[in-house]
Amino acid sequence: MTRAAIRIALSAAVALLAVAGSATYSAVSAEDADRTVETDLWAEGLPAELTDDPAGDLDRGRTDTPLRRMLLPVPETHRLGPEPVPFDDNDGELDARGTVRLMKQQQQGLTVTGRRQFETAVDRMGLQGMVWRTYVRREVGQDVAKVQIVRLKDGKGARTLYALQTGLLKIVELEKGPVVEGHRNASCFKGAPGGPQEGSDLTVFVCHAYRADTVVSVEFSGHWTLYPSVVAEFVKKQLDHIASPGEYV
Repeated sequence: MTRAAIRIALSAAVALLAVAGSATYSAVSAEDADRTVETDLWAEGLPAELTDDPAGDLDRGRTDTPLRRMLLPVPETHRLGPEPVPFDDNDGELDARGTVRLMKQQQQGLTVTGRRQFETAVDRMGLQGMVWRTYVRREVGQDVAKVQIVRLKDGKGARTLYALQTGLLKIVELEKGPVVEGHRNASCFKGAPGGPQEGSDLTVFVCHAYRADTVVSVEFSGHWTLYPSVVAEFVKKQLDHIASPGEYV
């Protein structure tokens, strides 16, 4: 891989981390914040107009597109969670154009030249679309999980993005999180850039994985007593579900 290609992929990985990283933590900590400021994220690049889901049980999550069916159905122990920042939906999808547009908005503080380079990097990543869903445990309302699945044009792009995402988290020296049994292409970390500060009652776990042409990001925000085994089991169920998305159980 050339240095130029590495710079391109790294820029796009930073953009994806800006969207995925600390999103659930932000949603929980800003739950009572002013939500009157409108966002234009949904102005274009959305999938077709939402219709009734043929699966019928929207409490378990929508299943009306192939990418949505990769998301873990909401378990009996959970319900759909809060709307994660910067999205305004707790069970949403963007097509390729919308995903690229969202990534390009993550360029605060860049010069004009830097913005052009950044946008070129995002264009070259081969983003095909993304879905996300948030979950909250019924008995522990403070424990929130957000799953985000990004589809790329091929498996090589997915592997590269996964390596860069996990590499960036290693650079900021986050503590290693739990091991996800049966999934060697998955890495978890305790903490997240911009997450709860030391002494907070909240803790965050971030996990990234790839399978075929998709990259999966799972972030947990919960009470400091949140067990790593709970995190690992949830991630395992999500990754197992991707292997058999038609088994909506």
